[in-house]
Amino acid sequence: MTEMRAVQYDAYGPPEVLRVGRVPVPKMKLGHVLVKVAASSVNAADVLVRSGKLRLLSGSAFPRGVGFDFAGSVVEVDASEQRLYAGDQVWGFLNGLKQIPSGAAAEYVLAPASAVACRPSTIDAVSAAALSGAAGAALGVLTKGVDLQQGERVLVRGAGGGVGTAAVQIARAMGGRVTALIGANHVSAIRDLGAEAAYDYRTTDPRSLGKFDVILDPVAQNIRDYRRLLAPDGRMVVMTLGGVGEAAYWLASAVFGKQRVRFVQSPPDHDLLAALTPLVDKRMVVPVVAGVHSMENASTAHLALKSRGVFGKHVIQVTSHQ
Repeated sequence: MTEMRAVQYDAYGPPEVLRVGRVPVPKMKLGHVLVKVAASSVNAADVLVRSGKLRLLSGSAFPRGVGFDFAGSVVEVDASEQRLYAGDQVWGFLNGLKQIPSGAAAEYVLAPASAVACRPSTIDAVSAAALSGAAGAALGVLTKGVDLQQGERVLVRGAGGGVGTAAVQIARAMGGRVTALIGANHVSAIRDLGAEAAYDYRTTDPRSLGKFDVILDPVAQNIRDYRRLLAPDGRMVVMTLGGVGEAAYWLASAVFGKQRVRFVQSPPDHDLLAALTPLVDKRMVVPVVAGVHSMENASTAHLALKSRGVFGKHVIQVTSHQ
């Protein structure tokens, strides 16, 4: 076990730059676990980094890998780690943008033990990979970011994506009254997941939606129009930087005026993933998988994420290990 297969690319560009290469299996480090990966899902951050839009942060070293979240089985554990053991079925998350030479879309991943936890026993690895990053982040934002309280009205923009489908379910599980904005084709499906109300984001005038205690925004477009929907003590969180104009607006709103907009990211860690597990085992949060792709078809998964109307997560299946 000296080499492994990994999805890589040699230059920033379109999905077609992705290929499967061979790289050394990561060597154990203090405080880390080595995981044999079964599946890794595709996130918006994967697309942004691969396209070069974040090159000032991700750097210019190549070849590099893709994939942040993963599910698989523990192969080796640093001796200082007391919560995980070889053979454990786990899910986890890689934080940071410099995945050189490989990321989570590889046969093995070396991850900090603080970002890995035993996964729910009621779902397989593909489903776990679809949930770990998106649902872990949504749980972190709804708890630590906005401190959602029972009975509060919650608006979830971009409700058809991985974060959106998870946020709708988690907010409902926490007692929130959820309104979702989503493509027309998926209005019924998001209601089935727990949205009290759901509307087509293309045709709905935000002014018709009423006031909200919490607005969760993984879209970061037209922020001004949605900030106006906040109740007097409302909290709005954007989870992506958006364009220059949008970023400047939420930065200013975080300093001046009431109903401030905050930029919050909550990378899943062991504690968040452990807290998410009982919600999944009780089926209060279910995975939404839009498609499953082989490593060789990673470019297809990236291309699918860019298309409008995606509902749920696209997952790269690395091995048949469950």
